[in-house]
Amino acid sequence: MTDREGNIDRLREELSGLIEPEWVSRVGTSVIVKPRTAEEIAAVLRLANRTETPVRPRGGGTGWWSSTLPPAEGILLQMTRMNEVLAIDEDVLTVRVEAGITFARLEEALGAQGYRIAVFPESGRTATMGGHIQTWGTSPHTSSVFEDQATQIVGLKVVLPTGEIVPTGSTAVTAAAKDFSRRFFPADLTGLFLGAEGAFGVIAEATLKIFRQPEASRTRVAGFPGLPEAVAALRAFQDAQRGGGISTLVEQRLVPREMLLATIPRLGESLPAAVRFLLVLRVEGDAADVERHMAAACALSRERGGRIVEDDLPEWWAGRFGSFPAAGLGKGPRIMIVAMVPFAGMEEACSIVDAFGAQHGLSLKLRGYPFGGPVFLAHASISWEAGRPESRLEALARARELMAALIGIGAVPHRVGTDFLPVLVERLDPAYYGFVKRVKGMLDPKGIMNPGVVVSG
Repeated sequence: MTDREGNIDRLREELSGLIEPEWVSRVGTSVIVKPRTAEEIAAVLRLANRTETPVRPRGGGTGWWSSTLPPAEGILLQMTRMNEVLAIDEDVLTVRVEAGITFARLEEALGAQGYRIAVFPESGRTATMGGHIQTWGTSPHTSSVFEDQATQIVGLKVVLPTGEIVPTGSTAVTAAAKDFSRRFFPADLTGLFLGAEGAFGVIAEATLKIFRQPEASRTRVAGFPGLPEAVAALRAFQDAQRGGGISTLVEQRLVPREMLLATIPRLGESLPAAVRFLLVLRVEGDAADVERHMAAACALSRERGGRIVEDDLPEWWAGRFGSFPAAGLGKGPRIMIVAMVPFAGMEEACSIVDAFGAQHGLSLKLRGYPFGGPVFLAHASISWEAGRPESRLEALARARELMAALIGIGAVPHRVGTDFLPVLVERLDPAYYGFVKRVKGMLDPKGIMNPGVVVSG
């Protein structure tokens, strides 16, 4: 037995003294641990901190944003045993959950009591709450109004790399006893962990806002001959919503024609060949508002050259958790390129993606939805072959090249991880990145948490 193998075996043995041995296993040069409580996570991190062993938390493991593989000679914290709803508070309209719960399981539990959350990622059958929070997850469904996971979080329970268990939000005031306010003294510490991709600690629990199930919902598709007309409609929606109108328009998703037809082929019968871009529009809420606001959104679309398909698309909402490859997201392993682009830059961004795809023989199209105003959350993806690991490196090189091109026109990466950190670091204000690294050094002095996510190698 080599020294390296002996070290891994000793690590496994010591971890088995902290957690039931059946939940500790060795895979290659790594140890996989499946904790059940925040206290078990804390025990693992104290050991890792003492031995300077790298740790990577993993939820559903989609791997679209960075590696979810076990770190070499390190520990993979597999969070999926922590999958319970801890409390539904109908007084302050929140739900407290363990970080390993999937969105589908949570929606089922809330739906039984007439509630729901407001973010619905396409990967929701496997995606876990903690993983979605730490990657700053968004959702094509209801994104236009509710944006991303950050707007829905009230508080967290986080385990720091040193093993301390820290509450954020109002439960930090011991007399409060429940989460109902995210921000108070001295700053928004909850926000420190949103989108940090596991670099600052492990999310063990989260408290989110909940909402009553809507009385009604409608979905329509508006087809446009070109991107300028579709963007003009999106601008009109933003102006109307900020002025107090069409407030129930929660989804405004831009999809190239071929992607939507690949998902819902029957729409081809309703769309003339001249239609190249489509907006999927969904309204939900009070029945009267739904009818009025959908009519207004359709009218705004027609005024800008849009053609409305009179179809409620029941499969669109039913497929939100991936029962079909929604809007061309596709199946199989892929690297996602996600960037925030002001509306004024959308035509240039689409041109860059189209040209890049043609250059490399890739079927690439930009799609996405408004995000927090007249800003587009743009997506493209490059697939790779699961049976050929080297193909991921090839796909990653191209994805980085494309992300760099988008940053070059003023776009901002939405998620970074180890995949896009090298591209971003070259373009960060040195003072900003220096500050981030100082925060990392304070919280994780031995650099054990998700190595490579903050400090570029």
